[in-house]
Amino acid sequence: MKKTLIALTLAALPVAASADVILYGQIKAGVEVSQTKTKVNGVETKSDTGSEIADFGSRIGFKGHEHLGNNLNAIWQVENSVNVAGGGDWAGRESFIGLEGNFGKIRAGKLETQLKSMDSLDPWEYNNNALGLGMFQRTGERIVSVKYDSPVWAGFSGNVQFTPRDNGTDVRGEGVTTGRTDDASDTSRYYAGLNYENAGFFARYGFGYKKSAYVTTGGESKSGQAHKVEGGYDANNLFVGLGYQYTNGWDSYDSYRGALGYALDTTDNPAYTDGYDAEADSSVGVKAHEVATTVAYRFGNVVPRFSYAHGFKAKGAGLDDAQRKRTKYDQVVLGADYDFSKRTTALVSAGWLRAGGGDNKAETTAGMVGLRHKF
Repeated sequence: MKKTLIALTLAALPVAASADVILYGQIKAGVEVSQTKTKVNGVETKSDTGSEIADFGSRIGFKGHEHLGNNLNAIWQVENSVNVAGGGDWAGRESFIGLEGNFGKIRAGKLETQLKSMDSLDPWEYNNNALGLGMFQRTGERIVSVKYDSPVWAGFSGNVQFTPRDNGTDVRGEGVTTGRTDDASDTSRYYAGLNYENAGFFARYGFGYKKSAYVTTGGESKSGQAHKVEGGYDANNLFVGLGYQYTNGWDSYDSYRGALGYALDTTDNPAYTDGYDAEADSSVGVKAHEVATTVAYRFGNVVPRFSYAHGFKAKGAGLDDAQRKRTKYDQVVLGADYDFSKRTTALVSAGWLRAGGGDNKAETTAGMVGLRHKF
């Protein structure tokens, strides 16, 4: 059915050209290799070297607008995820309908939050999170919501976003959650953002608030919030960016460890993931502080870059120091892009990610070569 729908849509494009329909997209993939060393209660193990052909978020989209008069436009977009290894998700990426005018724009659909849009510190293409700042970016989401974006005033712009209770999910990925003593079914969410750009300098702030973010061991629902700030300079071939993120209840202890375990590809490591089970998660909420930086410089067609991220030990009610130590992490990514043209770019990167410390830690090293084409 999806293939038929896509084929019919493509066939209709010449007819729809008068309606200002634009076809766009990216195809990007490569070969990744990785290996993980773990130490559990002082016992060291090493995984086999893994390798795979990985897709890095390829997509095909359609977008357009219609002039309604009085500086008012109807706008729409349907963006679909595709995979060079097969598969995809129709309208699985940012897809919406809305209005745009002098007042700004208002949209409804599956939309990126400000936390998701704040991705300038993570320009990497990857599937294995050791090759990019996926842990630092985990708070970013595309979610069914309504969103208002203001016009730009003297370099400043802002946005607010709301997800109704029946469209939200909790940390388990559920809507109306089960196993709770307080019958909490309100999983609504609120987001906001503030941006500033001037002469190459930029600063951004993102906020997210989730009702019923996680459930305690006693079955009580708790809310969670996330704050992220980033700033830097992006002009004259130079990019320098710094970021800080604070979360409180956005993650449970188990989901935070699960995110680190996924990033490290260590599902067989009992010190970190224990095969994270979202349905069974009733661990405490955690407070976490993280920082990240990225530096890049363009030399002709080549753009070398460097990223570093650090997660401090998370805090949570009842967590001892050994448990808290398992939540800290350090990460380094090095790489470069080479532009064959404005549309086609070769990619190469290497990454190192360590979670935990002492007698309980995991270290992943990974490398990637790939290709990206935009249209």
